[in-house]
Amino acid sequence: IMNHQNGFVLVATLWILATLTVAASFFALWTQKSINIVQDMQADTQGEIDMYSTQTTITYLLITQGFNVGGLKVPKKDDGIETGEIIVDKISSDSILPVGGEIRLDDRPYVGYGKAFFALQDKRGLIGINFASKSVISRLLGVLGVEYELHRPLVAKLQDYIDPDDLHRINGAEESHYKRRNLPPPINKYLTTSMECKNILDWSEQKILWENNVFGQLTNTIFATYPNFNTAPALVLQAAYNLTAEHAQRIVNTRKIQPVISVNQLNQMTGTLVDVEPEELMIFPSTNLRLTIWYEGSKRMRQVHIDLPLALNNKKPWQIDYYLDIPLLPIYTEIPPIHAQTTFFDPTLPAKM
Repeated sequence: IMNHQNGFVLVATLWILATLTVAASFFALWTQKSINIVQDMQADTQGEIDMYSTQTTITYLLITQGFNVGGLKVPKKDDGIETGEIIVDKISSDSILPVGGEIRLDDRPYVGYGKAFFALQDKRGLIGINFASKSVISRLLGVLGVEYELHRPLVAKLQDYIDPDDLHRINGAEESHYKRRNLPPPINKYLTTSMECKNILDWSEQKILWENNVFGQLTNTIFATYPNFNTAPALVLQAAYNLTAEHAQRIVNTRKIQPVISVNQLNQMTGTLVDVEPEELMIFPSTNLRLTIWYEGSKRMRQVHIDLPLALNNKKPWQIDYYLDIPLLPIYTEIPPIHAQTTFFDPTLPAKM
């Protein structure tokens, strides 16, 4: 009997030890997971703080430093901090030629505050879908990979969607066509954001336009006709000015060293005659910008659409038209970010005791 009892006690003890081991392992795993969650939350919180600090710093620079053809001017490391100046005064009084160290407005990544990064895109460097010609929009669809036979119908539906009347073009669509598919009718006014094109009949079916938000990255809704040669992506230059991919890329590569200032310079860059009249040549940035910000390790990014009103009677020196939180696009992580030539994004050192 004693042997049976000893055997039972031994088995029971082993079960208890096994249970305690499993419980301890589970507790350790749960604890580690909880620690990881807290650390991730802390990293996210610090990332948001760094993004906000970067955004406010960029906003300050935008409203106090002004632009030239090279981009956003910044105080040099040995300059005093300029305050209280109105951007319209700086635009009218300063030379448009670059002085060096400008923050480029062609969407290239920069190191921001802390672990944040940013990119600034001049909206004049994009295709204005509210005002672009049919041929420009058609070429844009083409360089993005939309089948040629769909270009005219898609362009017609876009124009019907934003024009003020209820008459539809050939291959276009008005309210009755949307009702048949149980879709909201056309807004019959200019688009506020590029992503509204998804609401246009047949546009949402063009998956290639929305992959990595490529259409939204290349278009704007501001009042602009000819894109800025100094800030336009290569695909925009192809679509807007009917350039080959090679010629467009030459412009993008060369302007990193010397911004575009004349048609003759464009012709030399490309080795061909660029189809643009001198009065159509856009080389100066607009006061409408897209600020993209994200932080190290994040899977999402924020795009802030900023307007800098030039009217002196406007009570606000800047306004945010809207912002989007979207997945972080590969184009911002494939290129190593560079440091802006200013102390504004330098780490803040603790005060000496």
